[in-house]
Amino acid sequence: MQTTVIEFHLEYNPDRKNPSEVFHTMGEFIDCYQKLGGILSEASNSSQGFSLELKEVTNGCILAKLGLVAEKHTRPDQLIESFKGNISKKEQVEEAAKSCEQRMEKEMHVEQGKIRITPHISRLDVALAMKDWSEINEKLEENERLWTSLEGDKDKKKFQFDPNYRFVGDVDEMFSTNVTRHSGEETVEIIKPCNQGESKWEVRSRATGCRYKAEITHLDWLKKYQTSKIRLGGKDDLRVISEYDVYHNGKKTKIKNAKIKKVIKVINYQEEDNEISERNV
Repeated sequence: MQTTVIEFHLEYNPDRKNPSEVFHTMGEFIDCYQKLGGILSEASNSSQGFSLELKEVTNGCILAKLGLVAEKHTRPDQLIESFKGNISKKEQVEEAAKSCEQRMEKEMHVEQGKIRITPHISRLDVALAMKDWSEINEKLEENERLWTSLEGDKDKKKFQFDPNYRFVGDVDEMFSTNVTRHSGEETVEIIKPCNQGESKWEVRSRATGCRYKAEITHLDWLKKYQTSKIRLGGKDDLRVISEYDVYHNGKKTKIKNAKIKKVIKVINYQEEDNEISERNV
């Protein structure tokens, strides 16, 4: 798929006491944008996924150019534009998600000629992302604002985001969720590794069966894997130290904010004797 270059523009106060804070804020906006794109990609079962790659950063009005590899309908700009004023009720989350699903369905029909799947966006995921975007917004000073556009767009269309938007609701009360924290060792099945860069791996906990995405912050191990000093077989597992939040909503469980802090060992499945042998790495 052809890479589209998306531009993130952040107008900032030139009199800021600590201008470096602006770059951190921009990075957080981009991370949250990617998270929302991932939610929409998952909702439509997109085969392309949703990924961003930094191309260029300039000063003044901070301009970050990123290569976007994703299907058009998974871009979250219009969803983020709906984050306005104060959001405090589950019905507001529902309205934003429903409107986005309708927009996605129309665009999927144009892109594909027929709809492979009716998109369904997790309301809990959207509410959590709304909360994240609000917290980043609070770091903006007066007259600072963010917008996105596509490089070379003839119509010069801008998606402008409300800098005064605030999420003032309680996600746990909205969705009757119980949140617990996991921090410790577990064995995970590798669903989708990251062979380049520091994108998230998709894994499944052998203990709980829960599937989740996590970045590996054990960079020494990650470098060895990505330079083929460590090799993984198709049925290998990892023994890791991981951290994440577990959201319990009725019978449903979702894992969020996951990180694999350390890879302790590779657990190698040997088909010839149907045994699992472990080797330290």
